Amino acid sequence: MRRLPENYVVLNFNGKEAYIRMDRLSQLGKVDAVIFDCDGVLVDIRGSYNRAISKTSAYIFEGLTGCAIPVSLISDEVIFLFRRSGGFNNDWDTVYGILMFMLCGLPEKLRGELKERIEKVRWQHNPFRRLSAIREAVKREFKPEGLSGKFFKRMIDELKKFAELLNATGTYSVDRNLVGIAGTSESFVEFYNVLKHFLYYPGDVGESIIATVFEEFFCGSKLFLETYRMEPKFYKGLGMVENEDVIIRHETLDHLTFVLGRANFGIASGSRLKPARYVLRDLLERFNPKASIFLDDTERAEREYSSKEGSKVNLKKPNPFSLLKAAEALNPFSFALYVGDSMEDAIMVWEARKVDPRFFFAGVYSYSSCEDALLHDFLKSKCDIVIPSVDELPLVLKQLGGSKNENS
Repeated sequence: MRRLPENYVVLNFNGKEAYIRMDRLSQLGKVDAVIFDCDGVLVDIRGSYNRAISKTSAYIFEGLTGCAIPVSLISDEVIFLFRRSGGFNNDWDTVYGILMFMLCGLPEKLRGELKERIEKVRWQHNPFRRLSAIREAVKREFKPEGLSGKFFKRMIDELKKFAELLNATGTYSVDRNLVGIAGTSESFVEFYNVLKHFLYYPGDVGESIIATVFEEFFCGSKLFLETYRMEPKFYKGLGMVENEDVIIRHETLDHLTFVLGRANFGIASGSRLKPARYVLRDLLERFNPKASIFLDDTERAEREYSSKEGSKVNLKKPNPFSLLKAAEALNPFSFALYVGDSMEDAIMVWEARKVDPRFFFAGVYSYSSCEDALLHDFLKSKCDIVIPSVDELPLVLKQLGGSKNENS
């Protein structure tokens, strides 16, 4: 039996529990605007993004080493540990962290041979040509000796420990910790820099091997072409996005409208608009378009700010840019509740409160592949509300404050 957390009111929904902080009860009863994360909240992504991370990591690793590894090696637990750090809302970053750790974990002799192969191959800006060239060279000359099942089991155990060292700085913490673990060995630093340049990360689709392979696997041929206006090269077929299911129901939004007194909904998401529209379809029309901020909007703002400032600006989660921008269109409101599925979402709300104290956070946990661990993290971090899924939200808010449509 789970020990009930202190300082929370506990509600039961069909065998699963919702938790509301006692010291927030009064203010939460005045919530009159709700902003949602998309992935993991509105849409069940357990069979899409996680699988795309695993498949991309395994595909690129084999291309660089000639050693095929099972996709299942990169488990949901590994991915969860990266996201738990608060710095890996972008799944490309998770692939980068996994790949850099695994490739840097190769025996020194194999690292040296891989570095030589990369340096011998003529540089190709096109990511497909770049990876194809090294793949052919590896097939001819690279023999991955000593990479047994036992070796990879030990590597994944070490990868889990490594993920515990990461933090909200994301890929920066990957670089800092990997170089820190290896020391200042000149040969290792050279290998690291050559590998990072070859992967071209960070970089966009059409430049970075990681970003391009991931999006082709995730989107599939048709959606990739529609989204990025370029022909897929690495993968021709249905994308992992086809495995997604909608979580939120029309009735949930109807009930929220009744409870809030108006349809005051927004979205602040780290995913792109076209995949979200592909899955949500007409449900997306229920959200205020001016209060719906996707990765496309965030990247556009980054380019504008970077141009003005003269240096690169990162506005992606846990930066509160998307949340604050979505909230602008929902004003006037007394309090806004952001519904997310990760610690990164919680951190974003905490950062937003430094600018505007009217934000609260609700963490959803039942559509996570590591449900118990996520629930534990939310409660340990003293999140304002913790609920099984978004569909319980109207009932929770109604119990907290009644309905804005009811006569007092």
